[in-house]
Amino acid sequence: MVTRFLADLLAAPRVVGPLAILFALAALAIPTGILSLDHALPAGACCTTYFPFIALSAVLLEPIYAATVAIGSAGLADAMFMGPRYQLFESPMDTFGDTATLISAALIIALVCLFRWALARRSHATASPSGIIFSLEKGDAWASWKGSGGPVRLGPHEEVEEMMQDFLAQLELGRRLTKR
Repeated sequence: MVTRFLADLLAAPRVVGPLAILFALAALAIPTGILSLDHALPAGACCTTYFPFIALSAVLLEPIYAATVAIGSAGLADAMFMGPRYQLFESPMDTFGDTATLISAALIIALVCLFRWALARRSHATASPSGIIFSLEKGDAWASWKGSGGPVRLGPHEEVEEMMQDFLAQLELGRRLTKR
């Protein structure tokens, strides 16, 4: 069940446009707000607080937005919570911490991209020759195809079944009429 949920989440269309920018800003603001509540943090706690938001950004947004969240996270963590406030790279440890944060974030984003690629490849391998994939979920018929951005709801499966049977009957009638 969890695997199916994650697969569906990775296969879903990504958030784009102004909503993606808003989400990226929230992915920076929420952990910054959380960290602002406690100023006596152990070393490294400030950077790790951003990681779930980087992962969520990688899943829901385009990689460029996720990378922006990652860079912003490293900058905010350094400027706000490491060493003197509003200063970047004030010590070699800060530089190391920022670098480690960015490498970790890049690995998170790359792993999500790898999972998306593997999922798309698996879906492509099981697709029909026409590229159309029909599915049934919670009583509704769905169709999807490469490049569509996501599945399209066709309607309740009973109605779709009737329409398809009618379509096939019309197709057969047309074939019989053109053979004469």
